[in-house]
Amino acid sequence: MEKAKKRWRFPIVAKSAILFFVFSFVLTEVAMIYFSITSANRNEANVKIAASSVSASVAKTVDVDPLEQLKIAVKSIVDASPEKPYSDEWGSERWNAYIAQFDSFQENANFNYLRDYLRGLVEANAGLQVDCLYFSYVDASGPYFVYLVDSAPVDDACPPGCIDPVYDVNKAVLTDPTVGFPPYITNTAEYGWLATAGTPVYKNGQVIGYAMCDISMTVVRASQRDGIIWMFVFLVSAVLLIFVLCTLFIYWIFIKPVRKLNRVASTYDLGDSEKVHQSFKEITINTHDELQDLCESMKKMEDDVYNKIAELTAKNEELKASQQETAKMTELANKDGLTGVRNKVAYDSESARIDEAIAMRTQVPFAIAMIDLNDLKIINDEYGHHDGDVALVKLSNIICAIFAHSPVYRVGGDEFVVILRYIDYQRNEKLKAEFVAKIAELSTDDYLSPAEKTSAAIGIAVYDPGIDKCVADVFNRADGEMYEMKRQMKAKKE
Repeated sequence: MEKAKKRWRFPIVAKSAILFFVFSFVLTEVAMIYFSITSANRNEANVKIAASSVSASVAKTVDVDPLEQLKIAVKSIVDASPEKPYSDEWGSERWNAYIAQFDSFQENANFNYLRDYLRGLVEANAGLQVDCLYFSYVDASGPYFVYLVDSAPVDDACPPGCIDPVYDVNKAVLTDPTVGFPPYITNTAEYGWLATAGTPVYKNGQVIGYAMCDISMTVVRASQRDGIIWMFVFLVSAVLLIFVLCTLFIYWIFIKPVRKLNRVASTYDLGDSEKVHQSFKEITINTHDELQDLCESMKKMEDDVYNKIAELTAKNEELKASQQETAKMTELANKDGLTGVRNKVAYDSESARIDEAIAMRTQVPFAIAMIDLNDLKIINDEYGHHDGDVALVKLSNIICAIFAHSPVYRVGGDEFVVILRYIDYQRNEKLKAEFVAKIAELSTDDYLSPAEKTSAAIGIAVYDPGIDKCVADVFNRADGEMYEMKRQMKAKKE
């Protein structure tokens, strides 16, 4: 008798699994391509926006007088030079001879002030991957683009007088200086792959130069590449996980009772949890096997989840209320009730944080301004405590307006402290002069009441790692300078 031929079987579950795997693989590839393209376009757009925003901020905050003086000095040499090689000749004898005319600018006060200012801003915008900031001007008669000062390290910086051509994308600036340099992308051997934007700097309504910002596209694209790799890992992991789950699902979908469970489960929505909960309770499967056990287990699980969600929702509402109350109390505890500035509790907390940073040698440069209202007791005695409060609020408003980028604290009845960093730190002497001038101006304003003619003394001390061991040391020096000014004001008045 002939032996029966064995029939080869290829289950539908296996066929479905293979089809799903192929489909998932193609979908993953399409998703990766789409993500790469859209991510590149989005990152490029974001970098351009960031470059424009930073350059606009620099143009708005720079002190234009040193910039104008530096431009005049550089332009006089550029205009008088018979040779004007572009930066693509960098390192050549002709270029070196031309640039040597500007060597003395390394000792120029305006040049060093602007370079330090730009470097401080680069540090402050480190999260935006700013490659460098620089000031320049455009000579339409050249036409060419001339560097004035660059924030990059000396070996990498474009020196004063360095000349570049005006690219075609920026030709509009030659006829209309106010258009500046809308963000654009370049990739050159001299400077690398950069996103650049420039904003006009004005003085008396005239464009005297441009605040330029370069952001490295190489760094941005490296970050994007890492994101794509992680996306690929995620998609592959998700495909493998879904592949396993869907293979089981395809097997179960041919079982009618499971379809019934699936229909109810697919309607599960936390927005209408009560309705879904009732639907699960009404499910009945009487197969007297593992499917029935599965159904009962799912019903119990849903019941546990429903109860747990209700419990968590209630606790979450309680937690939110508690957090809001805590935040409100914290704000009140750190705020001066009269002036609205921070109080001594907040100052002590910030001082402790700075002391820790000093001990760890991670503290950034800072200065402390000590300000004291003159004759508060006399105002209270002669005009009443209400006018004394008016004088305190008036002084507080003046301090906040002048030291606009620094936290202000009221640490005593008539004493205020300001902790200066970054822009205010770099301009501390100028801000002090503005404060003194403003106080002097009030004394001559006949429209103000005696209490509003606020008089105050100020002292500023800059943190010196060589002599200051803690915030208190800086505070004491500022306090001493303030009292010296107060003594001089009293002597002058008498």
